[in-house]
Amino acid sequence: KFITKTIFIAAGVGSFQPRTLKVEGIEAFEGSQVFYRVKDPSRFEGRNLVICGGGDSALDWALALAGKAESVIVLHRRDDFRAAPASVAKMKEMCDNYEMQLIIGQVTGIETKDDKLSEIKVTGADGVTRRLPLDDLLVFFGLSPKLGPIADWGLEIERKQLKVMDTEKFETNVPGIFAVGDINTYPGKKKLILSGFHEAALA
Repeated sequence: KFITKTIFIAAGVGSFQPRTLKVEGIEAFEGSQVFYRVKDPSRFEGRNLVICGGGDSALDWALALAGKAESVIVLHRRDDFRAAPASVAKMKEMCDNYEMQLIIGQVTGIETKDDKLSEIKVTGADGVTRRLPLDDLLVFFGLSPKLGPIADWGLEIERKQLKVMDTEKFETNVPGIFAVGDINTYPGKKKLILSGFHEAALA
């Protein structure tokens, strides 16, 4: 706890949280077999992995874990990747050498056995749904900003931003709490670093 007369909130667009996989029942396996970040790469050694996504995180981990994991399958909804071209080329080369596999499609369901995730259902571009056995599912769909705990502070919010009462001091609806930078909104707001400094100085 901090004892203070004033609080300045300069939280940008909020805290970035991983975009989650929207499949019924998948949340029960988060942290045990479904992961949105890699904390300990050795955890996946000798495991059969499916890695979802087409950006740098997905391909970087696919390349890093190939050879250490029992098997690596990259699952992406299309054959067009956002990752660095060198990573894409390396991944395709490893697929040609049967060191990993690329499947175009998306997860549309799951199967469980003995309270564990045993298979995912993958619907391909051809509309056919196939079952894919796995030990672990790594999902890298990017990040999305969320307000986080600030949303529960009783502050007036407009389109996920804190509404400030005036542009003289950038105070929120709660006296003593000010908001500056991308976290705030008011008529004529410009999302520029310069504006953030200007607002902070006036506040």
